[in-house]
Amino acid sequence: MIPAHEIDVYLVDVCGTLVRDDTTLGLLRHHFAHTQKRPLRKIAFRLMTARGSPARLCFSALEHMTGKHILKRLVVKLLAGEPSEAFAQSAVRYCAYLLKERRVASVWRLIEQPGSRGRVLLASASLEPIVACLADKIGARYVASQLEQRGGVLTGRYADDLTGCKEQAVVEKYGADALAGRVCAISDNFSDRALLEKASSPYVVLHRKAHARRWRGVAAIFLRVDG
Repeated sequence: MIPAHEIDVYLVDVCGTLVRDDTTLGLLRHHFAHTQKRPLRKIAFRLMTARGSPARLCFSALEHMTGKHILKRLVVKLLAGEPSEAFAQSAVRYCAYLLKERRVASVWRLIEQPGSRGRVLLASASLEPIVACLADKIGARYVASQLEQRGGVLTGRYADDLTGCKEQAVVEKYGADALAGRVCAISDNFSDRALLEKASSPYVVLHRKAHARRWRGVAAIFLRVDG
């Protein structure tokens, strides 16, 4: 792999890579937990997302069969009518929690290693408020999925979903040269395989040892989640 001082860009996934959370669900959970409004939506969110619940297991099975992210689109609908500013404030509080409690230590050691001069670019299909906040705190650039809003109120729909479109989003936002140098790509998402295969230094984050089988044929270094 290329030495740290020769890396131009660290292209880093967020959920399960930079932090040990699904930050779309995490941000919504944090938002609903700190608002006194819409108690029925808070209950609906819990029923849909609780680990091991019949609803969550059903969504997991459907997503496995279809290859589509069904759950995240449904839970985002629960945000319809929420002020975008209040949601952004929730992202600031949630960001502080992630940086304090949920870092993936092996990834942070990699992007902060001595001699590194590469700029960090967060590339995530998670929601812009939380990705933007994380990027701001660490001095990084970012691309993220955007929620539709009208007059400062969220509609409960995506304006732009970056799932499977990260490279295109980076080029559109920062230009074709953004990924032209020596790129170190880091992700735990199999949907990012094409990005990792193009990278000068690919790193795969493993949450379980058995997941390594998914990445056969990719000449990457594996990072275990250790904190």
